[in-house]
Amino acid sequence: MGKEKEIILVRHAETAWNRENRVQGSLDIPLNYEGTKQASKIAQSLSNLTIDYIFSSRLKRSYQTALEIARPHHLQVQLDERLNELSQGKWEGMLISEIKKYYPELYAGWMKNPSLVIPPGGEGIVEVLFRVREFWKIKIVPLRGRIVIVGHKVINALIKSIAEETTDLSNLWDRLPENAQIEVIHPEKLLEDNHRFPKGDLSQRKEK
Repeated sequence: MGKEKEIILVRHAETAWNRENRVQGSLDIPLNYEGTKQASKIAQSLSNLTIDYIFSSRLKRSYQTALEIARPHHLQVQLDERLNELSQGKWEGMLISEIKKYYPELYAGWMKNPSLVIPPGGEGIVEVLFRVREFWKIKIVPLRGRIVIVGHKVINALIKSIAEETTDLSNLWDRLPENAQIEVIHPEKLLEDNHRFPKGDLSQRKEK
């Protein structure tokens, strides 16, 4: 029958722009000093588990986090641009406070229902959902075993929506992970009424 599937979903560790509350989107911002420490801590928490595959976006903050996780397992990180964060166009590089000031109505709509608003010059949520779903179907669905996916705030929220096969994106902001957050997906359990995405340090877990 083969291995069951377990997906460990990781949001990249901290960057300087995360700390400043500045929009990164598709811009390639590396981890800061705190982020490198967070990535090492994630890697340590997963070091006792057998990992079969690890995927990452092509953006540095995700790739640097994935490399730390992959190192103890001697795995090659598989990069996929479909995991790159949502492009936010003209908002990229701006502080959230600046966006609220210069785009008050658009930003309010974005926070109320992101599927109905597109950042100026950026991507729409539905457009990004399409490419993330394509990644999921082609790369993840056929696999068995333990799979690590290192992505971004919006990307990981969309992955959870795809895993649960929901088409309602109005509550997407409720699914957003924190920097360096680990969540676990067991596809076989997703239809259970009490299913949740477990979070936190996995360092106490041991293989049988």
